[in-house]
Amino acid sequence: MPSLAGERSSRRAPWKGIEGRKGALTAFALTALPFVLLEGATGVVSLVTGFLSIPPVFGIGTAVDSAILVAGLAVAAYRRAGARPRVRGLTHR
Repeated sequence: MPSLAGERSSRRAPWKGIEGRKGALTAFALTALPFVLLEGATGVVSLVTGFLSIPPVFGIGTAVDSAILVAGLAVAAYRRAGARPRVRGLTHR
Protein backbone atom coordinates (compact mmCIF):
# COMPACT_ATOMS: atom_id res chain seq x y z
CA MET A 1 0.00 0.00 0.00
CA PRO A 2 2.70 2.59 0.83
CA SER A 3 4.41 1.88 -2.48
CA LEU A 4 1.19 2.57 -4.43
CA ALA A 5 0.59 5.85 -2.60
CA GLY A 6 4.21 6.87 -3.17
CA GLU A 7 4.04 5.99 -6.85
CA ARG A 8 0.92 8.10 -7.33
CA SER A 9 2.40 10.98 -5.36
CA SER A 10 5.64 10.93 -7.33
CA ARG A 11 3.75 11.10 -10.64
CA ARG A 12 1.58 13.98 -9.46
CA ALA A 13 4.51 15.94 -8.02
CA PRO A 14 7.86 15.02 -9.58
CA TRP A 15 11.01 16.20 -7.87
CA LYS A 16 11.51 19.90 -8.43
CA GLY A 17 13.89 20.79 -11.22
CA ILE A 18 13.87 17.32 -12.79
CA GLU A 19 11.47 16.67 -15.65
CA GLY A 20 9.74 13.51 -16.84
CA ARG A 21 10.23 10.01 -15.60
CA LYS A 22 13.50 10.81 -13.85
CA GLY A 23 11.74 13.44 -11.74
CA ALA A 24 9.04 10.95 -10.72
CA LEU A 25 11.62 8.27 -9.88
CA THR A 26 13.66 10.73 -7.83
CA ALA A 27 10.56 11.85 -5.93
CA PHE A 28 9.62 8.23 -5.22
CA ALA A 29 13.14 7.31 -4.11
CA LEU A 30 13.47 10.27 -1.76
CA THR A 31 9.97 10.45 -0.29
CA ALA A 32 8.24 7.06 -0.49
CA LEU A 33 10.97 4.43 -0.70
CA PRO A 34 12.24 4.96 2.87
CA PHE A 35 8.76 4.21 4.24
CA VAL A 36 8.32 1.18 2.00
CA LEU A 37 11.68 -0.19 3.19
CA LEU A 38 10.85 0.49 6.85
CA GLU A 39 7.53 -1.30 6.51
CA GLY A 40 9.28 -4.27 4.91
CA ALA A 41 11.90 -4.30 7.65
CA THR A 42 9.26 -4.39 10.38
CA GLY A 43 7.69 -7.37 8.63
CA VAL A 44 11.02 -9.21 8.54
CA VAL A 45 11.74 -8.43 12.21
CA SER A 46 8.27 -9.61 13.11
CA LEU A 47 8.68 -12.82 11.14
CA VAL A 48 12.15 -13.65 12.46
CA THR A 49 11.86 -12.55 16.10
CA GLY A 50 8.15 -12.02 16.74
CA PHE A 51 9.05 -8.76 18.51
CA LEU A 52 6.98 -6.49 16.25
CA SER A 53 4.17 -8.94 15.58
CA ILE A 54 0.52 -7.98 15.40
CA PRO A 55 -1.49 -9.17 17.44
CA PRO A 56 -1.46 -7.91 20.12
CA VAL A 57 -3.40 -5.01 18.68
CA PHE A 58 -2.01 -2.57 21.25
CA GLY A 59 1.58 -3.81 21.16
CA ILE A 60 4.91 -2.42 20.00
CA GLY A 61 4.37 -3.70 16.45
CA THR A 62 1.19 -1.67 16.07
CA ALA A 63 2.90 1.42 17.48
CA VAL A 64 5.85 1.13 15.08
CA ASP A 65 3.67 0.45 12.03
CA SER A 66 1.33 3.30 12.98
CA ALA A 67 4.25 5.70 13.36
CA ILE A 68 5.57 4.73 9.92
CA LEU A 69 2.10 5.23 8.43
CA VAL A 70 1.57 8.63 10.06
CA ALA A 71 5.03 9.84 9.00
CA GLY A 72 4.45 8.66 5.43
CA LEU A 73 1.05 10.34 5.26
CA ALA A 74 2.55 13.56 6.64
CA VAL A 75 5.25 13.58 3.95
CA ALA A 76 2.64 12.90 1.25
CA ALA A 77 0.38 15.69 2.55
CA TYR A 78 3.31 18.12 2.74
CA ARG A 79 4.34 17.33 -0.84
CA ARG A 80 0.76 17.62 -2.08
CA ALA A 81 0.31 20.99 -0.40
CA GLY A 82 3.42 22.32 -2.11
CA ALA A 83 2.69 20.84 -5.55
CA ARG A 84 1.48 23.08 -8.33
CA PRO A 85 -1.34 21.74 -10.47
CA ARG A 86 -0.17 20.53 -13.86
CA VAL A 87 -1.77 21.73 -17.06
CA ARG A 88 -1.12 19.44 -19.98
CA GLY A 89 0.10 21.05 -23.16
CA LEU A 90 1.21 24.30 -21.53
CA THR A 91 4.65 25.19 -20.31
CA HIS A 92 5.42 27.78 -17.68
CA ARG A 93 8.47 29.92 -18.33
